[in-house]
Amino acid sequence: MHLPEFIIQQMNIGGAYRQPTFLYESMWNLIGFVLIMSVRRHKGWFKRGEIVLSYVMWYSFGRFFVEGMRTDSLYLMPGLRVSQLLSVVLFVAALGLVIWRRHKNVPWYMDGFSLNNL
Repeated sequence: MHLPEFIIQQMNIGGAYRQPTFLYESMWNLIGFVLIMSVRRHKGWFKRGEIVLSYVMWYSFGRFFVEGMRTDSLYLMPGLRVSQLLSVVLFVAALGLVIWRRHKNVPWYMDGFSLNNL
């Protein structure tokens, strides 16, 4: 493993090594926040409300894979974790909402986000 020794020691629980899923999820969320905040000012990329929806999609996408590594998940049925199902639902709903809102052609929405509009 290419992790610091103190992290590896904390991964050994009850004689078995566990994945540091909280670390993975925290890093994924931090990367997503920095990425979205750095591109949010690009003209024409985001419309009103799409920054939040893009973060919901980012979080859901990462959470789906991180949840697959966990050993203490709540299963809906064998092979289907509740959190993974919820991640798929949130991702599809946020993407659908972005697509639906862009096709509505509401003038105040299509203008995009600007601090001058507040």
